[in-house]
Amino acid sequence: MSQTEWATVACDTARPPVPPPRRSGDPLTPSERDALLAEARARRVAWRAHSITDYRIRVAVGCFCPWPSAPRLLEVRAGRAVALLDTVGRPAGPLIEPWAPNTVEGLFDFIEQAGRRADVLTVRYDRCLDYPTEIRGDQKVGLPDDWFWTTAGNLTPRRSR
Repeated sequence: MSQTEWATVACDTARPPVPPPRRSGDPLTPSERDALLAEARARRVAWRAHSITDYRIRVAVGCFCPWPSAPRLLEVRAGRAVALLDTVGRPAGPLIEPWAPNTVEGLFDFIEQAGRRADVLTVRYDRCLDYPTEIRGDQKVGLPDDWFWTTAGNLTPRRSR
């Protein structure tokens, strides 16, 4: 793929209101959990309204596990991951975890799953395209080695021909 096949997205730079800070080590209250899941559902609807199904997105993941956390570009066509690239666009091996599940729809699926089970979960969204850009959490407060994070950004849609 040549670089010219990928487009940038114009964005309104007005910032939405910032939610009040919460102590990241405290478990979510039922109302916080409900609000987090409601926002994820609303953001998914907004993301889908953009009708972007072919794109590249930079993804990095980390957790207590030994997975590599180096960022990769995930190439997505018709909503499905089709290639894993290094950060300059060269092939970076097979589509495997931890990167392969992290299409935008996959990120939303993860938020919904973790939002129902994890004690701690925080999510940030792209202000232009409404996709998740940062997911951080802790499965069970007080247990070691069960934290996780994912960052996603630099989403570049494929140009229409």
